[in-house]
Amino acid sequence: MVRLGFVIGTLLPVALIAVNLVTGYGGILVTIGLLVWLGTGILMTPASEDEA
Repeated sequence: MVRLGFVIGTLLPVALIAVNLVTGYGGILVTIGLLVWLGTGILMTPASEDEA
């Protein structure tokens, strides 16, 4: 099951970057902000736990 933190930290910025690239809405500052958001979300994602 997908966790809400993963969606907010990774999938949402990717979707917003795609919208930004397609429509051109937001400009370079929004693109940079979304890339920082995406990088922070990836860094803060916990490592997977092996359940044996």
